[in-house]
Amino acid sequence: MIFVKLIRYTPDGERLVAVSAKQTLSKKPFMYQWDKMSDNEVEVWIKETLKRNHFSPWEHSVYTFVIENCSRICTHQLVRHRIASYTQLSQRFARLTEEYFDVVKPPRIASKKEAEKIFDKVVKEAYEAYLKLLDMGIAPEDARYILPQGVVTKIVVSMNARELHHFFGLRMCVKAQWEIRYVAWKMWQEVMKVHPLLFKWAGPRCIAAENISRKREPISLKDALLGKAEFTIERCPENISREQIPICLRNAAKILEELK
Repeated sequence: MIFVKLIRYTPDGERLVAVSAKQTLSKKPFMYQWDKMSDNEVEVWIKETLKRNHFSPWEHSVYTFVIENCSRICTHQLVRHRIASYTQLSQRFARLTEEYFDVVKPPRIASKKEAEKIFDKVVKEAYEAYLKLLDMGIAPEDARYILPQGVVTKIVVSMNARELHHFFGLRMCVKAQWEIRYVAWKMWQEVMKVHPLLFKWAGPRCIAAENISRKREPISLKDALLGKAEFTIERCPENISREQIPICLRNAAKILEELK
């Protein structure tokens, strides 16, 4: 099972974002605003920056996750998000002994006996070949070329709040590949535990597109999933019609149950 956990974050991230945003207009010292700003005002400033697409203050709040038991296919997609820091298990220096070798098996393959049989056979053969190459004195950095892309790995990821919004927009969408979509939804659940004011309005790109364009209060992902939010945009960035967006969102979230 893929493991996702938030291990470090900026403790007063919500206040830091709000006070930083206010600094763009206020001539008073930063610490004066820090001490005087009420919790209600924090939410007001966060909401205003969201609606105005003014996300530079959000970059001050940073989050670090550990992600384990995902595939290299998943992390290849993850590291394409460049405004982030990554530290991953090395296949160049770390020999994948039998104790630590595993692969992620796609559910669609696992659901078909013949497909699963083919998958398991090729994985077994590839790993046995990897071990033989190591026994021949081949360096791990060369022997690893024969390993499947689905080989299990682990990675530490740090992103700021702005980049997380961008990441969630792309990777929580139903059109994202299933494994990284699961990781994105789990990451969103983790940050919601600590900074709900920053991330309750995050989600697939349809949420961001709606909140930037609407004149009313922004909608939260939770309300959208429960059918309590009304979309006003004609189509989402993925060209899904307004009427179908709530259905699409619920389908995207199903990955949490499917991989439980």
